[in-house]
Amino acid sequence: MKPTDLTLNEQLRITDHEIIKRKGLLFITEEDAKILLAIKPLVANNLVDIVEKFYDKLVGLEGVSQVIGDAESLYRLKNHLRGYLRSLFDGQYDMEYVQSRLRIGLVHKRIGVPPKLYIAAFKTLSMILRDYLRDDTKDDSKDDLVCKTCRVQQESLEKLMLFDLILVFDTYIQGLMNEVRRGQEELEEYTRELEEQVAVRTQQLADQARRDGMTGLFNQRSFYEYLRMEISRGQRRAERFALCYIDLDKFKQANDIHGHRYGDTVLLNVAKSLESITRQEDVAARYGGDEFCLLLPQTNAEMARLVCKRLTENFTLMDENCTVTMSIGIAEFDPNGGMDVELLVRMADQAMYVSKEKAGHYITVFSEKVAKQMASKTSKKGIVRPDEKKTVKKSNASLEQASPQEKERKKSRKPEK
Repeated sequence: MKPTDLTLNEQLRITDHEIIKRKGLLFITEEDAKILLAIKPLVANNLVDIVEKFYDKLVGLEGVSQVIGDAESLYRLKNHLRGYLRSLFDGQYDMEYVQSRLRIGLVHKRIGVPPKLYIAAFKTLSMILRDYLRDDTKDDSKDDLVCKTCRVQQESLEKLMLFDLILVFDTYIQGLMNEVRRGQEELEEYTRELEEQVAVRTQQLADQARRDGMTGLFNQRSFYEYLRMEISRGQRRAERFALCYIDLDKFKQANDIHGHRYGDTVLLNVAKSLESITRQEDVAARYGGDEFCLLLPQTNAEMARLVCKRLTENFTLMDENCTVTMSIGIAEFDPNGGMDVELLVRMADQAMYVSKEKAGHYITVFSEKVAKQMASKTSKKGIVRPDEKKTVKKSNASLEQASPQEKERKKSRKPEK
């Protein structure tokens, strides 16, 4: 709820019952109200003089003139004081009276009157009013009675002015508490904004560490993290998924002929094509150089083949004159096959090398036939595939430990279609 939805007394929780309690604490009675009402004619007859004397003394105090500021403000303050004095001796000290005193405190707080000056002004006004009461009751023939009457009047006046002073300081304190609360809210808001900025920046740094700088796809390290998680999930849920290994054909030729900028465009087109065919749960990664991987959860090999077909079509549409094509190998994870990360990547890699022996875009799904074909090459040539990776162990090291220079060196030995 906003402060503007509540009155001042509601904000300070001052009720009719609270007013009665406060009067009781200061011993303000109905008799005091009658006494003050009886003084009203005296005050009314001397109202202008009282106000002038008050401000003559007040502006002489250090700092008061600076707070008032100008003659027009002083004129308005004199009018307000006349209204205050009239209500002080009205004899009605109810909720309306209390609200008027709370507004006085609020106004003085807003214009920056420090409590010490307000108390000085309060004391000055009290002394002036006491002098008028004392002068009015002077009568040498009735000395004792006059003194008693003056004392009673002064006591009633003092009680009510203290009642006013407490109300004024309630608003001062409330104002200070509001300032503290606003400061806390601003600090909390600033802290929240700072936390959000830190979180965004942290996420950006995390993304930079997980993604390829050129294409924006996941990098090799992130790919392996997702692959391990997908294998673990597949084993728990007995679910199949597909891994697609993509290698670009004639990329080096295109890069040499048209320049590195053209080569970068080709890589970006591959990334855009991958993003165009992936779902939220799919993982597209740049494995390194001109090699890419695509992880398709809850997808079998034949479904993955259709996805890869759309990939090649989208890539071709981006640049129909591009001579670069894709060789794609697909391996399907079998939750009962005892497959691990290295074996699954090796299967997709071998299927990709079978595709490289074909012209144009070509997709091969790993099968027993592919395994026998690669085994046959091993027995005849002593190699597993054209890049001379001879063992599963060496393949694993190549996948996870090879330096960028070694990868490029191995890439340069791959046969181009």
